[in-house]
Amino acid sequence: MSGFLKVLTRQRSQVDMDAAGAGRESITTQFDKGRLDTCGVYQNLSPAEENLLADLWERVLDDLDKPLDAIECDPIIRPIDYDDEADRKKAKETQESMPFEVFCGCMFNETVADKCSEQRAASESGASSELVPPFESLIRDGTLRSALWSVIREDHPDVLLLRFLRARKWDLGRAYRMAIAAIKWRIQEGVEEIIWSGDAHNDASLMWKGVSYAHGKDRLGQPVVWSGSCLHHQKDQSYPQLKRYLIWMMETLRQLLCTPIERVCLIMDLTDHSNANMDWPFVKTFIKFLEAYYPECLGICIVYNGPWWFSGVWKLITPLLDPVVASKVQFVQKPEGLLRFVAEDELLAIRGGKNKYEYKYVKPEADENKPMFDKEGRAAAAQRLDELHEQFIQATKDWTDAKEGGDDDGFAAASARRMRLSDEITRAALELDKYTRARHIYTRTGVLRDGAVDWSRLQQKSE
Repeated sequence: MSGFLKVLTRQRSQVDMDAAGAGRESITTQFDKGRLDTCGVYQNLSPAEENLLADLWERVLDDLDKPLDAIECDPIIRPIDYDDEADRKKAKETQESMPFEVFCGCMFNETVADKCSEQRAASESGASSELVPPFESLIRDGTLRSALWSVIREDHPDVLLLRFLRARKWDLGRAYRMAIAAIKWRIQEGVEEIIWSGDAHNDASLMWKGVSYAHGKDRLGQPVVWSGSCLHHQKDQSYPQLKRYLIWMMETLRQLLCTPIERVCLIMDLTDHSNANMDWPFVKTFIKFLEAYYPECLGICIVYNGPWWFSGVWKLITPLLDPVVASKVQFVQKPEGLLRFVAEDELLAIRGGKNKYEYKYVKPEADENKPMFDKEGRAAAAQRLDELHEQFIQATKDWTDAKEGGDDDGFAAASARRMRLSDEITRAALELDKYTRARHIYTRTGVLRDGAVDWSRLQQKSE
């Protein structure tokens, strides 16, 4: 692109930024109206927002084959300072020399796999007695091209970039640097391996307790995530295991979202909360993940039944929050207040509703991950997805070229082709997912099946 066109594009982009995202309603207004605001969401973009999305994709295409490390990004910030390897070693030493029970037979530093020896022994796969095979990354090289698709997975490709655009108020430069930082962070944290291994490698006590779990949806259709603080104690698990659990939970929740429902309703249940349940490393980590690495995933955060002294704690937390995240926090003291956000049939009976579900962890089943041992099946599914990725990239190049050339008909045609390919990518990625993601509680209970979410299946099992 010539220097003149670049200047012209920057000027037009600035005008587009001013128009994009305008008029979005506050979260409380959306609940009062009973209508989800889908402004800036995939397939619901204004012309200005679609232009900005095209501009962002153009930047991605320019850097697609560059080494990821060579692309400028926001600083990758560790929420707390700690030595991961030293912390793991210390936890293992404690487990071996001073073992203690954390919760219902779950010992400190014990994983789900440790507690499932009978399932492994019952395996009929013949390939391995393990719940999952050894991890094999689909990231083939250090370029942005390879890493980008490992992040998108089963999402529509535009959904990911739009999250960063909205989070940075449609500022192209800031959105791109944020996105690259998130991609680099995922590689550093081994997110792909966490998805692969699933809850089998998670801390057993966290899974058995149900410190956090999803069930049902709020009045806007967003999945409801319950988090009971009274179940959490910092000493019950090492920080690396807590961080792993948090990443696994966020990646699992991504599967429960489907455009235009792109966010969750988080209920921080402070019933029976005490100072012993405060864990500042966890709080800082969770906030950082929400703001920097999983942007635009939180629809609303309801702080329920907090003790009288929690207002003082909130004053300490507030400076850590991005103003946009802080604006989504609502305080509720009684079940009647929850009903403003969650219908009675969806609200848990233990919190004043009619939904009888009570959390109970469902352990892995023998051979539930049998497809993951099929290397030939995985290779074929990966090849099919790679082919679709290349077609999507070409369609996106045609899309951005038509935009730059002022070819409105070509732009519309390429846009339609991209949407068709995006749907095909989602279906193909779901097929590959069988080979690259361990099953989990929501697949075992039938809530999540072939990419579709149906909470009634879990409710039927609980009755």
